[in-house]
Amino acid sequence: MSIIKHNKDNLLSTRLLVDSLNDHTYRESVEVISGATIGEHVRHILEFYVCLFRGTGDQVCYDDRERNHRIENDRNFALTVIDNLIVKLQEVKQDRSLSLKADYSFNGSDALMLSTSLYRELAYCLEHSVHHQALIKVAIRFVSENPLIGKDFGVAPSTIRHQKG
Repeated sequence: MSIIKHNKDNLLSTRLLVDSLNDHTYRESVEVISGATIGEHVRHILEFYVCLFRGTGDQVCYDDRERNHRIENDRNFALTVIDNLIVKLQEVKQDRSLSLKADYSFNGSDALMLSTSLYRELAYCLEHSVHHQALIKVAIRFVSENPLIGKDFGVAPSTIRHQKG
C-alpha cells in the first residue's frame, strides 16, 4: 500500500462518520473535548490537507490555513471537501521536494523554513488526522449511547498492530 492509499482510506473513514451523523451532533459543543464540536475537529483535519494541496509552488504552511467555518457547520460541504481531497490524492503520481514554513513561537516572530517532501507531509496529515479522530471518538461516545464508529477509528495503525500481537 502507498501513503496515498492510507490517506485515502483515512479520509474515507472520516467521510463515513460525517455522513452518519445528524446536523445537531456534528455541530454540538462537547464539554469533554473543551467545548469544541465534532465539526471543528473535522474542519481541522481537512484544512491541513487543503493547505498541503493549495501550497504555493513548493511551499506549504499549515499556519496559514483558512479556518473555513462552513466545513465545521455544514456536513454536506465537509463531504464535498473530503471528496475533492480524495481526487487530489489520486492525482499524486510521485513524491517531490517541498519547504515547510512554520512558526512555533507564541508571538509569531520565529518563522522557519524546513526541508520536507510531499510524501512526508502526507504522512504528517495522516498522523494528524488519526489524532483528531481519537478526539472525535471521545466526543461521540460522550454525546451518544450508540456510537456510529468502529473500534479502530482514531487509533494509530501501530497501536492496532501492537494490540493484535
